[in-house]
Amino acid sequence: MSVDDVPTTAVVLRRYAQYALDFLLLMIAVLLLLVGGLFLALKALGAGWPRQVLYVPVAVAIVAGLGCTLLNEVWLPHKRGGATLAMRWLGLRIVKIDGESPRLRDYLLRWLLNCVDGQCFGLLGAVIIAVTPRHQRLGDIVARTLVVRVR
Repeated sequence: MSVDDVPTTAVVLRRYAQYALDFLLLMIAVLLLLVGGLFLALKALGAGWPRQVLYVPVAVAIVAGLGCTLLNEVWLPHKRGGATLAMRWLGLRIVKIDGESPRLRDYLLRWLLNCVDGQCFGLLGAVIIAVTPRHQRLGDIVARTLVVRVR
């Protein structure tokens, strides 16, 4: 299947909404984990534990946030047909330029380049998506992937 056979890539607003939704889901999970961890740390402080116990929930929340991002941006799309949680809800999916399914390394490459695309709270990626002919961010260009509409 060629790129001409895949559904339209003119999904700019949906991609922006998808990015915001995925970010919101991540923040809710991390904040819940952080609040629960801080509650437990305060209980431990009351029981005489050292003050450094307050650093543990923060470190756990950071690691969990990174892990959840990796899970949602790499593993779930790889195992579930090329879509993050928000992409599924908004009818989007990731495909290779030739129309095939991306491999795990393609998803990983896209995720790693989020450090560039995510500059200024995702503004750099949003601008790149808006100005490229196939509406790709830098991670998509390098991984040779497209985000397309599935419904």
